[in-house]
Amino acid sequence: MRIVEAPIQAGRLTLTIRREELPLEDGVTYATRQNPRRLYLFVSKVLGKHWPVRPTIMRNAHQRLAAKIAHLPGPLLVMGMAETATALGRGVAEEAALLAGRDDVLYLQTTRCRLSRPLALVFDESHSHAPDHAVYLPDPELQPLFQTARSLVLVDDEISTGRTLLELAKAYLRLNPRVEQVALASITCWLSEASQRELSRQMERPLTFPALIEGEFHFTADPGFPPPTLPLAVEDSRVQHDAITTDSARIGVMAGRWSNPLSLWERVRVRELDRPLTVIGTGEYAYTPFRIALALEEAGHDVRYQSTTRSPILVGDAIARRREFPDHQGDGIPNYLYNLDPQRLPLVIYEHPALAAAHSLAQDLGGLAFAVEAPCRAS
Repeated sequence: MRIVEAPIQAGRLTLTIRREELPLEDGVTYATRQNPRRLYLFVSKVLGKHWPVRPTIMRNAHQRLAAKIAHLPGPLLVMGMAETATALGRGVAEEAALLAGRDDVLYLQTTRCRLSRPLALVFDESHSHAPDHAVYLPDPELQPLFQTARSLVLVDDEISTGRTLLELAKAYLRLNPRVEQVALASITCWLSEASQRELSRQMERPLTFPALIEGEFHFTADPGFPPPTLPLAVEDSRVQHDAITTDSARIGVMAGRWSNPLSLWERVRVRELDRPLTVIGTGEYAYTPFRIALALEEAGHDVRYQSTTRSPILVGDAIARRREFPDHQGDGIPNYLYNLDPQRLPLVIYEHPALAAAHSLAQDLGGLAFAVEAPCRAS
């Protein structure tokens, strides 16, 4: 056990580390949110969101977490939290299915997209700048597995109180009370042992907390730090996303059947570009761009991966650079890209051609934009 002091603009984080499968300094750094409800942020160095990461390092985190849940009784439902943990959640599901040779692992992510599909459940994330989450009912052929899973794994990048994941788990258990085991998987778990016992009591069934880093933390706010205001967002709740959302992870996919949608380097001819690359996912659409980045790295390219986000974070601490721009789905929500290396060629990956055509981010960055998913079937 060790104590780590981490000063940030808004105050000071004091970390008590119980276990480090991944060294803390390799896995996490710290920043200040532009959010008065929660001022601190753990910035993961292996998530591929706010901090650029080599894809192979990112996949290693997926594999480490997958090894902790691959043995759970099936059918196994893995759910990733939008938007931050969609690539992590699917990566854990895909690697668990591969590791155990399983064909009963269903992956489904929460989403803030509005689709004209039947809802399975909705829930709120109280501290978030964008609280509403939806889980859509999978297609009919996947519903039997969704409704009869014996194990439920919820995946997020970090767990500090567990309240959001507990709310999601309880909502799903009302649909499927036959679940035998629940796991809350994360890169960093900051729950005390007493908090874990209390969550287990509320879950009323075996509950585990697989993580790469475990400990506790305390945040001491700087009384002289002016509370930040959330960015102005005028969201049009009437906008539907059916026509521009093609990633089937929002409606359920069987893990272990991944196939790369294209050989990106053949489309982009990056073999002819003598320049390091940054592959950029867009919001919730993060796993396919990550796999493209991984394929490019495995082909010998110098690649980093990250994705855009709704999360407003102040420049300083772990955030060296911040770019703000309109969201790519036309919702009126400011989006951000952090710590982009200006020496690398940006490849911005969208899930639908209309998004790549209408969004100016790649052009503004001096990069390239691509849409790689096939048009999805009608909802």
